[in-house]
Amino acid sequence: MSPPATTVSAEERRSYWDDLRELMKCPRELWLTYVAIIFEYIGLYSFMSVLSLWLTSDFRFDDDRASGWFGVFSALLSLFAFMVGSIADVVGTRRTLIFSFGAAMLTRAVMSVSPSAVIALPALIAYAFALASGSPVLQTAVHKYSNKRTVAIAFSFFYIALNVGGVLSGQLIDRTKAFFVDPATRHLVMRTIELPLVGATPMSAYRAIIGLGTITAMFAFVATLFVRSDAALERAGVASRPEAPGEGGAKKSPLAVLGEVVRDRAFWRFMLLIAFLVLVKAIFVHMHATWPKFITRERGEDFDWGGLWALNSVLILFFVPVTTAFTRHLPAFKVIVIGAFVTAASPFIFALGSSTAIQVAAIVVLTIGEALWSPRSYEYNVSIAPPGREATYVSLAVLPYFLAKFFVAMTAGRLLTAYCPPTGPRHPGMMWVIIGLTTLVGPVGILALRNVINPRREAEAAGGPASAA
Repeated sequence: MSPPATTVSAEERRSYWDDLRELMKCPRELWLTYVAIIFEYIGLYSFMSVLSLWLTSDFRFDDDRASGWFGVFSALLSLFAFMVGSIADVVGTRRTLIFSFGAAMLTRAVMSVSPSAVIALPALIAYAFALASGSPVLQTAVHKYSNKRTVAIAFSFFYIALNVGGVLSGQLIDRTKAFFVDPATRHLVMRTIELPLVGATPMSAYRAIIGLGTITAMFAFVATLFVRSDAALERAGVASRPEAPGEGGAKKSPLAVLGEVVRDRAFWRFMLLIAFLVLVKAIFVHMHATWPKFITRERGEDFDWGGLWALNSVLILFFVPVTTAFTRHLPAFKVIVIGAFVTAASPFIFALGSSTAIQVAAIVVLTIGEALWSPRSYEYNVSIAPPGREATYVSLAVLPYFLAKFFVAMTAGRLLTAYCPPTGPRHPGMMWVIIGLTTLVGPVGILALRNVINPRREAEAAGGPASAA
C-alpha cells in the first residue's frame, strides 16, 4: 500500500506546481484583478468591522438600532447583487468594476465626513449598491481570465488576495485607532483632521477608518483602468472566456439571462446548498457585527482587536494553498461539508471567555474550516454556470443572504443587549452558545440532504471533476 500512496502524492505535488506555472501565463488582467481585490477588501473589511461601532459612537445608536442598520446594509448588499448580476453579464466585467470602485470612492468619502445620520445613512445605502455591483464581478473576472486547467488554483489565489486585504485592514484599524486613543483615559477621543477640499474636520477613529477606504477604492479603480476590453484582448491574441454565449451574436437582455438561469434544475440544487451555507457564514456576520463590540466591552477601547481578527486572514494565506494542494482531487461537496463542521465549532470556543488565548484558539478553528469550504464554494459558484452566465449565478447565489444577513444582524443587537451590554452584568458565554447552535444547523442540514443537493457525489468520488460537485 505504501508505494502507490507515495506515487499519487508525488503526482499531485507535480500537478500543483505545473498548474501554478500555468497560472503565471494567464493574461495581466487576472493579476490586475488580484490587485483590485486586495485594495477593495482592505476598505471593505475595515468598514464592516467598524460599521456598528461607528453608528454607536458617532450617532449614538443603541445596539439594536446599530445592528439593525448593519442588517439593512448587509441585506441590501445581497439584494443589489442579485439585481446587478445579469446586468454585469451584459455590460461587461471591466465597465462594471470601474463603476463599482468609482462609486465606492464617493460614498465612503461622504460617510467619513457626514455630520449627521441624515446624510450618512443614504450614503451607506448607496455604498451597498456600489459594493454589490463589484464583488460578484470580481469572482467572474477570476474565472474569465483563468482557464480550465488553472481555475482551481486561480480561485485559491483569489481567496489569498481577499485575505491579504484582511491582514492589511487589521493593521489599518489598529494603527488608526492608536492615533485617537487618549493616553490618560485609554478611551477613544475626537481629533481634528485637515482634509483636502474640506479643511479642518472633527473625526472619530471610526470615521477616519472609513475615510481611508476612499484611498483603497481609488487604487482598485486605477488598477481596473489598465484591464483591457474584450476587443483589445482579441486583437492582442489573448484568450479569455466569453462573457456571453454566441460569438458575434446579439446579447440577450438581463431578464432573458435571468429566466434561463432560474429554469436550470441544477441551479436550484445549488441554491439549497447555499441556503445551508448561509448559516455557516453567519459566524462571519457576527465577527463584524457582534465580536468587535463584545471584545471592546470585555477588554477596553484601547484593545487592538483589529490585529487579532486579522489573524484569520494571516492564517488563510497559509491554509488555503495547503488545503488546495491536498484536497484539489477530492469532491468539492465533501470538502465543503467537512470545512463547514469545523467552522461551526468556533463559536463554542468563544463561549469559554474573552482572554486573548481563547480568541486566538477560536479564530484558528474558524479559519481552518473556512480554508476548506469557502474557496471550493467560490469555485463552485462559477464552475456550474454556463459560459457567459457566471455573474448571474454568482449574484443569484447571494440571494439567500438577503433575509439571513438582516436576521443575523438584528439577532446580534438583541444578543448584545441581553448578554453583553455596555454596562451592568454580562453573560457573553451564553451569547456565543446560541450563535454556535444556529451555525451548526448549516452543516447538519447539508449532510442530511446530501442526496438532494449533490446527487452525483458517487460519480465524483470515482474520479469526476471537483468542480462538477
